[in-house]
Amino acid sequence: MRKFFSYSLIVILLIGFGYGLGNSTILEGTKIGNTLSQMADKLTNEESVVIEGNPVTSEQEQATSTNSVTTSTNDLMKTDEIDVGIVENRVLELLNELRKEVGVSPVTSNDQLKKAANIRAIETEESFSHTRPDGRATFTVLEEAGVEYTYQLAGENLAMGTNYLDEKEMAEWLFKGLKESPGHYENMVNMGFKQVGIGVHYDGENLYIVQLFGTPL
Repeated sequence: MRKFFSYSLIVILLIGFGYGLGNSTILEGTKIGNTLSQMADKLTNEESVVIEGNPVTSEQEQATSTNSVTTSTNDLMKTDEIDVGIVENRVLELLNELRKEVGVSPVTSNDQLKKAANIRAIETEESFSHTRPDGRATFTVLEEAGVEYTYQLAGENLAMGTNYLDEKEMAEWLFKGLKESPGHYENMVNMGFKQVGIGVHYDGENLYIVQLFGTPL
């Protein structure tokens, strides 16, 4: 069975006022096993879409809606190893192709954001959510040692799917899911973002992709 899930989040840090404002989609933290089980119970056709809403607010971020998308099919082939570099590069290519199509300047790959995105990609195996497994807010990852990315604007897109194609095709399939979701699409074409880090994690069955957008101070 193939499954695809994706969530997005954006937050703006307004330095002059000392608070952040976000406008995106977000989902409360859940264990990935429970999420997959819940989604599987809801699948009655070969393809289905599930949209759930659960607004959350905090001092640093405000969520307005949440999306989860799942598709399924049978008789899929699964590989044991992948080249994550191929996935990362293809997602970045598709991202900037999309931005070019809508007349928005491309984003450049940033090493700090890439480190943070890789951390988040691993974390999403445990908790596929914009809340980190330890309960902290998403963008605390930008404060981690070795990352330390100071930003005025940041956003996150999450995608996960059962791995059954080659690396390039999986990147294209997951990107297509993000593109077709309004919240994720808005992040990807946001002209305010200048940089991005693409994180990829494979657990032997599912492929996790994180797009971590940023605009430095």
